[in-house]
Amino acid sequence: MIPVLSRAQMRAYDKHAIHQCHVPGVVLMENAGRGAADVISAIIEARTAGQPGAAALPGHAARPAPPPPAPGQAPASALWPATLRSGGGPRSGSIPPPPNGRRSAEDARAARARAFPVRHVPSPGQPATYPLHARVVVVAGAGNNGGDGFVVARHLLARGAEVEVFLAAPSEKVTGDSRINHDAYIDLGGALRELPPGAPLAPLEAALAEADLVVDALFGTGLDRPIEGHLADVIGVLNASTCLCIALDVPSGLDADSGAPLGAAVQADETVTFGHLKIGLLTPEGARLAGNVHVVDLGVPDGPILAHVGHVAEVLRKETIGSFLRPREASVYKHQAGNVLVVAGSSGKLGAALLTARAAMRSGAGLVTICTWADAAPAMESRVVELMTTAIDPARLEASLDGALAGRRAVAIGPGFGLDDRARAAVDHVVLGWDGRKVVDADALTHFVGRPEALATARGSLILTPHSGELGRLLGRSSRAVEEDRFGAVREAVALTRAIVVLKGARTVIALPDGRMFICMAGNPALATAGSGDVLAGMIAALLCSMEPSAAASAGVLIHALAGDVWRAHTGSDRGLLASEIAELVPGLIAALAAGSDPLSI
Repeated sequence: MIPVLSRAQMRAYDKHAIHQCHVPGVVLMENAGRGAADVISAIIEARTAGQPGAAALPGHAARPAPPPPAPGQAPASALWPATLRSGGGPRSGSIPPPPNGRRSAEDARAARARAFPVRHVPSPGQPATYPLHARVVVVAGAGNNGGDGFVVARHLLARGAEVEVFLAAPSEKVTGDSRINHDAYIDLGGALRELPPGAPLAPLEAALAEADLVVDALFGTGLDRPIEGHLADVIGVLNASTCLCIALDVPSGLDADSGAPLGAAVQADETVTFGHLKIGLLTPEGARLAGNVHVVDLGVPDGPILAHVGHVAEVLRKETIGSFLRPREASVYKHQAGNVLVVAGSSGKLGAALLTARAAMRSGAGLVTICTWADAAPAMESRVVELMTTAIDPARLEASLDGALAGRRAVAIGPGFGLDDRARAAVDHVVLGWDGRKVVDADALTHFVGRPEALATARGSLILTPHSGELGRLLGRSSRAVEEDRFGAVREAVALTRAIVVLKGARTVIALPDGRMFICMAGNPALATAGSGDVLAGMIAALLCSMEPSAAASAGVLIHALAGDVWRAHTGSDRGLLASEIAELVPGLIAALAAGSDPLSI
């Protein structure tokens, strides 16, 4: 299990460790800062070695320190955006460092625009060859996040880096555990410059112009108000810098729960988060601001504390999904393998039905039938081979639907089905009246705009698969409002409908009626292609034939996302994927996951 915590849960985690487990707060701060220094050290060594996307992790050979620069040459410490290796290679869109190692302002902006993927990796643990060759600026606040920054600064100073801390507050504002680490850093010879409100920011701008790396230690997870004024100006200077930016815990200005920026927010290239992932890092906007995410532990056993404070969500793991994919009995026949009905398609929209049905076949269903309107059925029949078709007679709508539903194990309904009155009557009959397992997508969801609570009265079980626009229409708000609080929106939808809700998009969220949530961290922008959601609906319907609904939703989402990652790994592109190609990759992914193999390594 990879737990994800909310702001309140992480605060309770620290409090329980300090007061019930008697781990001093200054020890937790030391462990957090040292873990971050380890990650930063690995990034520095990878950059000085000129290997984008690589780091000196355990098991990697140590690299010699670079020689001192010749007169007139750029220092060997000049850095380029990096990520620790986590099995997926360089992050999407990474580009090799230029000969002198330092990127231009234009390159920096382009790199940050590409810094969307999030990687979950453990702390590597002192992975670099010392001394470090880098100029590091730490921008610290007066709170605990600033205290973490002072620990990082001390460790990097001890490892040979050239470090300067800018404190965005008067020193007397630093108290408690943060004060201890503030004083330790200074008394060990660390350079500190105060930038209280009203102070000019030119010294910070000058330092960043010469720095290889800046550490954002202004605000952590406790921030719950917009950043304005002087501190917003400080963040503006950080974001304008061309050096690599690494945030501690969360990028300053990011709401740790919703993932929305609170006024000004730091755009980081990398984020080192402490103890556990924070839920706000796993939204599309949170992921964009955080860049690559590295999780370092706090030096305390998790079990007892998590049992007390709980967690708000879990990250979907390939190992878990692989355990759902059991081998079939040798004697299985097509009806046992899965009998799926796809209620979809209409004149001019037959492609959606075909994509859904073929995805169900590729996901293991033994028999798939497309149920569509009588006026569209002849055109459908001329385009299918392995699939069967059946027609809906508008004059005998309920009777023809009941005949099509007989004997089915699961139904996918909605893609391209239409939004007229006859379609609404058909959707109501199937979604609300049929006592079976249903995946409700696209047009079928739209028929419940203005009456989402009707879904709570449905017989059987429902899996709803909206994107943010469809969910917004169900909840009576804009797509943007949903994206600003994806977790709150999906919880509201579950409460209204009593269904499993799959909120599609970057970092797809699966929310269950029992309160559990799962987040998919796989996938990439190549999946933003017409018909991709239709394919997912068919995949989940097929998996419903052999799994419990929550498992089928989780497996379908992860396999669908991994298909996008495998395609990108093979093509090197983040665009041009066809929805039909997603389905073609599914059998190989199922085989790899069932065997316990990493699909991306095959």
